Amino acid sequence: MKAWMRANPAISAILAVAAFILLLIAANSVLGRASCAWYGYQTERSVRYAAFVGCMVKAHDAWVPRTEIRTAQ
Repeated sequence: MKAWMRANPAISAILAVAAFILLLIAANSVLGRASCAWYGYQTERSVRYAAFVGCMVKAHDAWVPRTEIRTAQ
């Protein structure tokens, strides 16, 4: 493996950067879910995490993004 990495330093660097970016995306998702769960615990509201939207809060029988909860109350 080390010999291949020495023979292809550009590809090795690209793979390392791609792996680092995937790690950051996964960590961001885990932190977002934990933050959403903590918000639901603190406010005693029904919450769920949507992958591309973020934290959703149930308000008046509809799911509203947490960032827009002030306008929905």
